[in-house]
Amino acid sequence: MAKRRTSGVQRRSRASEGALNRRLDAPRGRTVDWRIVALVGFLVVGVVVGIIAVLVAGSGPSANIGQAEPDDGRTHLAMGTIPNPRPYSSTPGTSGPHWETPANWGVYTDAQPESHLIHNLEHGGIVIWYQPRKLDAQQIQALTDFVNTQLSSERYKFILSPWGGQDFGHPIAVTAWRWLLYLDTGNLDAIRDFANAHYGQAPEPLGGPGPPA
Repeated sequence: MAKRRTSGVQRRSRASEGALNRRLDAPRGRTVDWRIVALVGFLVVGVVVGIIAVLVAGSGPSANIGQAEPDDGRTHLAMGTIPNPRPYSSTPGTSGPHWETPANWGVYTDAQPESHLIHNLEHGGIVIWYQPRKLDAQQIQALTDFVNTQLSSERYKFILSPWGGQDFGHPIAVTAWRWLLYLDTGNLDAIRDFANAHYGQAPEPLGGPGPPA
């Protein structure tokens, strides 16, 4: 009987030792390389920031800001003077020699002299020129209604006039001091964007005339 008890103890001892050896021989867990984790996180953040920047840039009115034009000066001319040769870098002009008294703000049905309305640009206004043969009556009326709405607001320095000079290749030209935006349709949202960017941005933004009666 004593031999049997000793044999059982020995078997249990060997079994415990085998289990311990198996645990000791088992492969250890891999250590996390935090440098790799940090690098991946940095790359992900960079991609997200880039996407946001593209979306924000694409949502602004940059396409409607127009083209910056050279400074052609601010010389005053006697009323009625038509400079010859034409001294303006763009068509229509956005700066340069102009009549000594600006025009009244408003809607004109007859083509106004370019040299007259450039003075209005110098005073921070927006002048919308259109080529009548390239627009129908409905489009001209939409421009008229838009400008009349501006004239009755605090931001009243707007003029709408037919264009009587050389064809500038588009139905509409929106001008501010040293800025020009051509339009192929009466896109009022584009005109608003342009005005938001340039209204009052001129050498004499407080110049007259005052609001239309």
